[in-house]
Amino acid sequence: MPVRVMVSARIEEKDREAFEEAYRSVAAAVRGTPGHLRDELLRDAEEPGRYVLLAEWESEQAFRAWEDAPGHRETAAPMFPYWSGGGIERRIYDLRVRLDSVPSHG
Repeated sequence: MPVRVMVSARIEEKDREAFEEAYRSVAAAVRGTPGHLRDELLRDAEEPGRYVLLAEWESEQAFRAWEDAPGHRETAAPMFPYWSGGGIERRIYDLRVRLDSVPSHG
């Protein structure tokens, strides 16, 4: 069953551009990892210092295999210096229902 991994973090104003670039480099490094489907970086429109990293994985097992792999921390390390104040929260959600607004062409 697909899962979404959501990480919420607050980023200092002076670091936002550098954080977004670090995110791009980490996302590029994760691309192609078995079970990884996609990543998105969202910035709160009402609170610009709040970001949400949203990753989609084929299963929780695939995500945890990557998370537990020896190179995981090294791969994600470029983002770590920008996570300030301990305001980081990570959650894993099972995809239960998906409704698309645009019908697929098939």
